[in-house]
Amino acid sequence: MVSESRARELNALFASVVPELDSPYAKYPLTASSGGRNQWVDPGKGKTSKGEPCFIAGSGGWTPATPTKQDYAYGPGPLGFGYYHFLTRESYAVLYGRMQSSPPVACCAFTSGQRRMVNDHEEVKKIMWYRSLGSVPDDAQAQKDAIAIAQGTAKLVYNYTQNEQLFLNAVGTAAFIGAN
Repeated sequence: MVSESRARELNALFASVVPELDSPYAKYPLTASSGGRNQWVDPGKGKTSKGEPCFIAGSGGWTPATPTKQDYAYGPGPLGFGYYHFLTRESYAVLYGRMQSSPPVACCAFTSGQRRMVNDHEEVKKIMWYRSLGSVPDDAQAQKDAIAIAQGTAKLVYNYTQNEQLFLNAVGTAAFIGAN
């Protein structure tokens, strides 16, 4: 469990790094008990408690001049470009993709302020990554889900490279035996 002061610090960081995250739906930490939600809302079918759609179609790609909408993130998703509500997992995938493709620029001097700006960006991006993979809207569970996915990928790569090594060793041994 995260302390209340750390949660306030992260929420302020969210708003400074990605202004759209200044939303009650995106407050850290997301927990089933705090939000009363135990599943993500489907952007194509769901509505908010206020009756607002969870997806509003957009007119094209995102630019820094794209207008923001309270409680929504604009970008590409399974329904195309548009505004995805923070009740959907897709909204966090949109923000993660945007943060991944446009990190803050630090010049060659790299002052402590620039280092802090990069670290803040990475901290928020990491939480957006977790939320984009989370099976439920809960930050602790989302982190576990992301780690499980990473471990599965690592195991798959390890097994694949082990099989390659076994095959190459067998070919090498066969070539050596055939030459003698």
